[in-house]
Amino acid sequence: MEATVTRKQWTQFIALVFGAFICIEAMVFQAPAVPLIAQHFGVPSFLAGLIILSFYITSTAFYPLAGRIADSIGRKRVILFGMVLFTISEVAAALSPTFSFLLVARVVQGLSVACILPVALSYIGVLFPPEKRGMAAGIFSGFQALASTTGAVIAGYLIGIYGWPIVYWVSGGLTAIGFFVVLMLVPESKGEKSKSFDLVGTILIIITTGCLLLVSTFVRTYGIGSAITLGTLGGGVLAAVLLWATQNRKANPLIELSLLKNRLFAVVVVTNLVIVAGYQLFIYAMNFFLTTRPGGDVSQTGLFYMAIYGAGFFGNLIYGKMADKFNGKKLLISILSLPVITLIINAFSVNAGTAFNFIFVLTFFFGFAQGAVTPVIIKYALGAMAAEKYAAGSSLFQFIRDFGAPLGQVAGIVIFTTLTTSFTQSALINEAEQAGVNSSLMAAVEQAGVTRGEQMDEGLSIELQSLGIKFEDLMASANSEGFTNALQIISFITIGIFVLSIILSLLIPNKKAGTKPKDLKTASTVEPEAL
Repeated sequence: MEATVTRKQWTQFIALVFGAFICIEAMVFQAPAVPLIAQHFGVPSFLAGLIILSFYITSTAFYPLAGRIADSIGRKRVILFGMVLFTISEVAAALSPTFSFLLVARVVQGLSVACILPVALSYIGVLFPPEKRGMAAGIFSGFQALASTTGAVIAGYLIGIYGWPIVYWVSGGLTAIGFFVVLMLVPESKGEKSKSFDLVGTILIIITTGCLLLVSTFVRTYGIGSAITLGTLGGGVLAAVLLWATQNRKANPLIELSLLKNRLFAVVVVTNLVIVAGYQLFIYAMNFFLTTRPGGDVSQTGLFYMAIYGAGFFGNLIYGKMADKFNGKKLLISILSLPVITLIINAFSVNAGTAFNFIFVLTFFFGFAQGAVTPVIIKYALGAMAAEKYAAGSSLFQFIRDFGAPLGQVAGIVIFTTLTTSFTQSALINEAEQAGVNSSLMAAVEQAGVTRGEQMDEGLSIELQSLGIKFEDLMASANSEGFTNALQIISFITIGIFVLSIILSLLIPNKKAGTKPKDLKTASTVEPEAL
């Protein structure tokens, strides 16, 4: 007999969705404000990245600890604590007298979000039976996509009128409202009580997360082969190995690594990591492509993101419902086929001169698949967790997933910019040869290409004048070819990543999404009067 979900349970869930929506909205609110904040405090552009990075390092690092504490002392209690902390930190950020003070506020914001997002996600397992979790996961993820769609647009409008501090005032005010909504409507829920605080594990998580996520900034600042970048990467990998070794020896570890021994959970989180990395790689590469291609416009990038996350909203809702009715494994594989098809069309149809309307349509299908895959993945992950470890399991799920984002972002930026430079230089030489430039001047052509024509050998300048050719025309044609070829390679790389995700999906055990192992409990500890 199929379990029913009461209106009261849906009301409780929507209250949690509102809390998660505020967190995502606040994250996206930040994006348009970063350049203005950097200008206000007079900091260089590479330091401006710390505004975002300080938040993500803290939130990712504290996911496991927040999940453990939530299971132990109460999930609702931890969410409310996170909301109070978030409100205070948002007000502090709005009133920041210095850049350093702002970064401290951002660190606290990251800590508070670690207390809210994964714990709110764990309530899907608390409030809904397995056969109803797909729709709930779709709504939860869908509204996060909606927050990403609307956040930047709303923030840009508000900042234009009131200045950058307004994003923190609005986020803080919404969170204060959310606190009372959760306080009044959401039931308390507890799981497995933690026996001790793992200080060593906490420190290793912070080092691992900090080093691995800082690599993204150092690659862009110092280069991928610099001692600073490689040393930071090495430190993060070493800390990760030590973390794995120490956590495996503990009876009650900070990170619930025992879940990774469950084939269903392990395959699902690794598949999700690959999917997230693939999406972010292509999205960030397209970001650079649309902004910097010949005739590119930053406004197109904004519409590109709107298409991605707007389509994702619908994908979440539609496939969340379908995840409760159809075989999850087949559904997942069918969904992952859509970005592969879209990317194949992109590889052979999109070039530097392609009209944005065509790119927008392809982007919509790409974003729809991104949203559609999320509820299926979440339902599978929750189905592999014991009820008393929902928050710890959800935190581990989010912890692993969030490494996929910077991994894909860095790869997208580094690969696309490297390919663009290489292909543009090759195309420039070919253009010069076809135009009749003397072969002895090709080194000068290459050097002029590096400086975009700002510095040019006198002999090359005379040669171009005699041929009646402008270097700007050669450069424009080379740029167009370089961007087209780079995007095609990026498309093929991303196709390979999604094919890998399909192969990994085939390893999912042949069980219905959300089916629990027999030895796991099917309900969490919830105060009876709350339900």
